[in-house]
Amino acid sequence: MQYRIRNGDQLIATVTNTKHFHWAGLTPNVTLYLSVASFNGFRESPRTSLTVKTRGIQVKVPVSLTTGATVSLVYLEYALGLVPIGTEPKGMFGGGNRQIIPAKVVSSTNGISTVEITNSFNLMSDGLTMKQLPDKSFGVFEGYKALYYKGKE
Repeated sequence: MQYRIRNGDQLIATVTNTKHFHWAGLTPNVTLYLSVASFNGFRESPRTSLTVKTRGIQVKVPVSLTTGATVSLVYLEYALGLVPIGTEPKGMFGGGNRQIIPAKVVSSTNGISTVEITNSFNLMSDGLTMKQLPDKSFGVFEGYKALYYKGKE
């Protein structure tokens, strides 16, 4: 037996003799309109549908925040101190591609809060943990990229 899996009207996979499917490379905060139909070689069954939304990238911040609160994170590339001065691309001295990233506190336990980015931001990995910086803000670094939480604005 084959199963045809679609997102909207786009066929994304056909699986044979299994009821499992792994879809790699999904984008954060995207709504998917999934359907599955069996196919016996001649006809396809009616589709069973499900609408789901992928979650946003989550980051841990070592501070107690109120669950459900919204916070702003700051994203920078080539932030000062992250790469040796003179090695950043022209025009990126002190940080480029600055973005304010909206996030929501999804949990807070034992002084560690998990915040989930609420837009389609995907320039850093999921599950990173920020560290407190000398100026009392928090940051996490990945290669030439940095994500900061400065606390109450």
